[in-house]
Amino acid sequence: MPIERTRSRPIRIWRSAALAALHAVLLAAAWPGTAFATRLFIKNHVNSNQIVGLAAWQGRLAAATFGGVVFADPATGALTKLIRAPGGLPSNRILCVVSSPSGSLWAGTADRGLARLRPDGGFRRTLTSFDGLPSDRVQALYVHGDSVWVGTSGGVALFTENPITGQFALRRSDSSASTGGALVADDIRAFQMVGDTIWCATSAGLSAFAGGTWLNRAAALGVSVRDLELHADTLWASTVAGPRRYAAGVFTTVAAGHAGESIALHSTGGVLYSGTTGSGVYRYSPGAGWTALGLVGLSNGRANDLESAPDGRLWIATDNGLAKDLSPAVGWELHLSPGPAVNGTQRATADARGVWFATGNSVEPSILHYDGQSWTELTNFSTGGSLQQASVFGIFSDGAGKLWIAHCCSAGDPKPRTERWDPATGVWDTLGVTNLYAFAQTSTGLVFGVSVEHGNGAYAFDGTTAALLDSLTPSNTQGGTGVGIASNNLRGVSFDAAGRGWFALATSGLSIWDGNGTLTDHSDDRWLRYTGTGFPSDQTTAVVTTGASSGWVGTVGGLVRMVNDFVDPAATAATNAKLPSPQVKDLVLDSDGNLWVATSGGLARVEAVTGVVESWSALDGLAGDDVQSLAWDSGRGVLWAGTSDGISEIFPGAGSSGFSDRSYLYPSPLGATATALRLGGITDEVFGEVRDLTGALIRRFRCDPAHNEVWDLRLANGSPAAPGVYVVVLRAGDRSRILRTAVVR
Repeated sequence: MPIERTRSRPIRIWRSAALAALHAVLLAAAWPGTAFATRLFIKNHVNSNQIVGLAAWQGRLAAATFGGVVFADPATGALTKLIRAPGGLPSNRILCVVSSPSGSLWAGTADRGLARLRPDGGFRRTLTSFDGLPSDRVQALYVHGDSVWVGTSGGVALFTENPITGQFALRRSDSSASTGGALVADDIRAFQMVGDTIWCATSAGLSAFAGGTWLNRAAALGVSVRDLELHADTLWASTVAGPRRYAAGVFTTVAAGHAGESIALHSTGGVLYSGTTGSGVYRYSPGAGWTALGLVGLSNGRANDLESAPDGRLWIATDNGLAKDLSPAVGWELHLSPGPAVNGTQRATADARGVWFATGNSVEPSILHYDGQSWTELTNFSTGGSLQQASVFGIFSDGAGKLWIAHCCSAGDPKPRTERWDPATGVWDTLGVTNLYAFAQTSTGLVFGVSVEHGNGAYAFDGTTAALLDSLTPSNTQGGTGVGIASNNLRGVSFDAAGRGWFALATSGLSIWDGNGTLTDHSDDRWLRYTGTGFPSDQTTAVVTTGASSGWVGTVGGLVRMVNDFVDPAATAATNAKLPSPQVKDLVLDSDGNLWVATSGGLARVEAVTGVVESWSALDGLAGDDVQSLAWDSGRGVLWAGTSDGISEIFPGAGSSGFSDRSYLYPSPLGATATALRLGGITDEVFGEVRDLTGALIRRFRCDPAHNEVWDLRLANGSPAAPGVYVVVLRAGDRSRILRTAVVR
């Protein structure tokens, strides 16, 4: 039998009769797989550093973030991430977490109710309003005994959970209306048990539950309360005026030394801490008042929650990461979860260096870059001012690998400018054009940029020098054939196989330009104009071309199919009927000419030959339903989709056997620093197993292009694999292939 080798540093195995017999047995044990057409394998990338809640769980800290749940090992600082997935976490927008009576982690979401994670990593059924929650926005969780109090935007629910079986029961569900105002508001923020009374913080003050009855306690504290804590047998409340202490039926502000609003409280080791909106954390000492712990080491001064690790060390949740108190030393140790700096994106482009995203109207204007290993961010600060401090809307990688960057959209000074950056040399060029929105490159190398209403229209640049060569405006394009470009307010540009420019106009449909072989002489230009009839809306959003006179136009009301310079009404109607939403936000063609469509309701694909439309949403694994930007990586065969909730790296399945003679294991050999064995060169789902040379089964696996780990380097009993040679068998139907690797710790 021929010896097969892994791609990276092959390990040679001498053949023997015993080994040959083992191979024969393995290949005979067929493991049938199922083939799927147009199946998407998705890996999501989300920002998980905006942290709003903390809980101690299973010896770790669990952090509620707007990018799922992050787990921190307090001993090492190592972070792991759990994000939304079909059959798993129902939403990435987590508002609160708590360890339940059975040891599960309950996670309140902003839009999908209550997730329940078992200690073994599996999920119990998500609890929603169908199960008695007053609202599916869960904002507060509190456990006392076998009771779990749940605060939502619509009121309070009380569950009990069996500590052994994890079975739950709804005991009551209350709102302000159902309690006759005893629950002073439905917007629930926090709970705290004091004696036999449960206190409840709301946006309109306090209520209490005792003896099976709700009591309106707004007379004691009738302002918005963010958190409650019991410290030294005394109830404390977080308010805009600062921390307040309850005594003799009255809450008194105790804010000496405390700057600003208190939004979180935590008592540990006989010490009370308060988190603020921008000044970090304060520590309370009776008689001395509050003392600031400082901001050293923090990138954000907002402390949304506080929790103690098993070793007693204080950790805080900030808007940019987890931080550990370094007392008695001064400062904090910041821990950031890997991922993009923001979740929302505007436009994207892919090249040999990876994918680039423009972030649009994000808080910090920036460009996100993923190189296949890690995420980085270009900002005004990180580039020494070369990237303007203005919203980034357009981004394009030209044929030479230089990035064209469009800032937008303002008529005020300094106007949003246009830049070109060469990542290979680090050289930045500032171009003399402002308020551009999108780019495209012609077959001759010219780069065209199109503006919003604050610019003049379309601009032509020399692709090598970036010099401005000409512009196409509503005034200077008159005199040729047709009406010229209809508006200076554009949303997209593309060039067809005949070299003609297709311009998507923000409110005026489509203009097609034939320069007739000249650039600056507009007297011989030929223009075609499309608006009204055949267009579901004249408000366009994107355009791509598919031939010499064919293409697609995206609008806020659906797609338009253009064939031979005419609207194809049948294809337009049939395609729009299958889109997940008529609001089209971006378009891109893959290497096979298939059209991918970003919509506000999900992602769609229009097959190039048959016109068959398929669609996917967050329920199918996308980072979010509101898909805003697309880019096709032709080198890897990967679609990138930026959504309002994160970025999806999408591997379209081939619909056939996922492995070939080009599939390979890496890293190989597996050295001391290796943590996992992965399978590369696959195009679809692959099943298989890892065995030792005796034929003993170590692990069965299922992998795909997005999740290609096949072995964690542990034996079946969980112990680390010993040095030696191991066999990996790939199976698909009646096909099998054997690969080998070696552990050389």
